[in-house]
Amino acid sequence: MAELPEGKGHLEITCPCCGASLAIDRERGEVVGSEASGHARAGVELTDAAKVLAKESARIHEKFEKIVQADKTRGAELDKLFKSHLEKSGDEPPRRPLRDIDLD
Repeated sequence: MAELPEGKGHLEITCPCCGASLAIDRERGEVVGSEASGHARAGVELTDAAKVLAKESARIHEKFEKIVQADKTRGAELDKLFKSHLEKSGDEPPRRPLRDIDLD
């Protein structure tokens, strides 16, 4: 890593993830220097990646199973609703829809 340059011709920005300092040239918009923060980034390490992937996979499968179960029960609920409306209508014949031409 390069040391931060001296002078007022640049902006000093601190990275929110790792805490490193960056010097950016105002005119060119390029990084002209950087300085590491000295402490490691907090969060998940690469060695824990397999555990994280396994957890995420289990979470996705659990959500999928919930969706499948909801879909199975949804079909039964719609069937029950259809039968109840069919019983309410009884033996009355279906009415013809009112068309614009019928109004004349």
